[in-house]
Amino acid sequence: MANPGQNPRQNPKKNEEPLFEEPKFDKRQYLTYERERAKAIISVFITGALIGLLSGELEIYGYWYISIILIIVVIYFLRSIITLFKIAIPKQTTHKLLMYLELIITWLVFWIIALNPPLHVVSGPEVIDLEYMHNGNWTKLSETDKQYELLGGHSFQLRYFTNYKYNITGITIQEHGKLINNTYDRSTGYVSFNLTAPTAKSTESINITENSRVTTHETITFLGIS
Repeated sequence: MANPGQNPRQNPKKNEEPLFEEPKFDKRQYLTYERERAKAIISVFITGALIGLLSGELEIYGYWYISIILIIVVIYFLRSIITLFKIAIPKQTTHKLLMYLELIITWLVFWIIALNPPLHVVSGPEVIDLEYMHNGNWTKLSETDKQYELLGGHSFQLRYFTNYKYNITGITIQEHGKLINNTYDRSTGYVSFNLTAPTAKSTESINITENSRVTTHETITFLGIS
């Protein structure tokens, strides 16, 4: 029973929960956390960029599958890589997920950058300016519908110019599967070879393969004229 003169509403209940008190905002702790998170973002970006550039280089040599294995390994050990540089891992789950997403996106972007100019020329060596020896001088061959005209049944000394960003390691010229000897002058970029022209009004094709970081194949067709 309540005491006389006392309001029953003023009696605290035994099971009443205490009022929630909002914790005091710690500005120093907040700034420290954000600074560490910024460091983590930068370190993840640099890691993704390096792995992306390396992945592009591996793909040039045909080892693209190693790039996939590499990014999986980096994702698995990402926490260890960040803590190796004495950087704290973000505590919030969303921040952690964004960190991994940043790594994957950066990796893909720099992989694409590594495969495009100016870092890399995806196309192979070019075969241009086909010429033949005529009266002691190199003369450009006339071309009609992607066919080069030669006097039918005669032998000719031919050459073409080739150019590539990287070193050309080998050149193969074939006619019906038969190798044609060639000479490659690295100082001038010209490739010389001998060929017997097809008979009048008939065509013959040669296949040129040039090996470098990227291998290129090109077919040149000759038309015999009278």
